[in-house]
Amino acid sequence: MSIFILDSLIIFGLNLFSTCMGNLKTSFLAQKTIKPVYVITFIDALVFVYAFKLIATSSGYGYILAFALGRLSGVFLANKIEKKLAFGLLEIDVYKHPEEGKILADNLREQGYSVTTTLGYGVGGKERLVLTAILPRKQFP
Repeated sequence: MSIFILDSLIIFGLNLFSTCMGNLKTSFLAQKTIKPVYVITFIDALVFVYAFKLIATSSGYGYILAFALGRLSGVFLANKIEKKLAFGLLEIDVYKHPEEGKILADNLREQGYSVTTTLGYGVGGKERLVLTAILPRKQFP
């Protein structure tokens, strides 16, 4: 295998890893999960500097292309991982007639969900019950 192909694969792999870790770091920060962020930031910095050194000391557009494709692939992979981890909560609003809404809210509460109800008015002044349920994102398809 030529040195060009080997270096290109190394640059691609390092940038895939670096970008993936950087995006996951952002997800951890958004969830206020701070401890992994320190480790990820340190590793990401080492990987990025090494990959950048390889590009800076090399000539040719192939290395730049490998760098860019690694970045693109890292974003794609991080998105897949983040969906599997399913951080966060979802807030779901349901609009029902008051009688049906109370029954639904009670059923959801019995199943362990957090539900808040608010009385609202629809078209023509019809009463509506607004149910706001909080679900862990992992439980939502």
